[in-house]
Amino acid sequence: MKYSTSLHHGDMKSFLLPAFLLLLLMRTSYLVRGQDFESAYIDLLKNELQALPYKDLNVPYSLSYDSSQMGYVFQAPQLFLDSALRTRIDRNVNALPRTTGASYKGTIRFDDYTNAIFIRSEVVGAALLINGMHVMAEPRGGMTRFMKRWGGFLDSLKRIDKFEDKNIGLDSFVYMIVEVNGSLVCGDTSEAGQLLQQFIRGEKPWGPGIMSGRPLVQHVALQIPSYGMNYDKLRYKQHGGLRTRILINGEEKIVCFSYELPREQDVRTILSVAYENRRYVAPVFHKGPVNELEQLVTFLRGEQIDISYYNPYMANRVYFYIIDD
Repeated sequence: MKYSTSLHHGDMKSFLLPAFLLLLLMRTSYLVRGQDFESAYIDLLKNELQALPYKDLNVPYSLSYDSSQMGYVFQAPQLFLDSALRTRIDRNVNALPRTTGASYKGTIRFDDYTNAIFIRSEVVGAALLINGMHVMAEPRGGMTRFMKRWGGFLDSLKRIDKFEDKNIGLDSFVYMIVEVNGSLVCGDTSEAGQLLQQFIRGEKPWGPGIMSGRPLVQHVALQIPSYGMNYDKLRYKQHGGLRTRILINGEEKIVCFSYELPREQDVRTILSVAYENRRYVAPVFHKGPVNELEQLVTFLRGEQIDISYYNPYMANRVYFYIIDD
């Protein structure tokens, strides 16, 4: 009697499927363990560097895998580390469980306001997420020409006694919103707001603000000329904002953001958060009524702000704030 050593088609399928699943599980396990190593070495570095007396410092580092030594070497040239600490870091990093020999690089940030340390990490050679630069919305022809048209519009009204600048303060502004499609909106019903509404009716939509390929709302303030001021030299302010509004004490507000602490007088509520490995952490209150700060925190958590709106490589802290318009 002969016995066939070949596998039938059905038998082959039943053999290949478990093998495929086994390979898939092995690869998934490899990736997860690689990510676990990255998280573990970040936690280890934070613990080892916690005693260093640094504040408001951002330095690059590398964790390179030396194939000849079969181990990792940590380097941060701008940190003053004694030989004992360097040796301990390398020894402890190499004692971590891992299944990867990838090299890493990133930055170590000693926070401005707290004792926290934030460490960014990326695999060397891996495809990096491209974060577009923050581009402010602009009118056609640029802001200089736009402001000249604004000044000329008010000057023409003054000449026919439809605008009076004698009672205007030295640093007065009126606000408008540039929506994500570039349209201009002014909801101010004051006398100055009504003038701005009349002016923007004749303006074409702006080119929208962009961050990482996505449009941004903008909060734009135009100076109102006071008596004796040169109408050709009026100033303006621009603030990048989130698309979704927030209700503050029953009024709809735009939550603006920047990568530096905003110091304008009309900024009344400021909350900053640090960016670390695709998460916002370590919130700090900088300015504003407690109830508004609490509402701002709740808004940011509830909206789950999309990380792609911001360029995390520009700054470690993002400052969210509200304009007092």
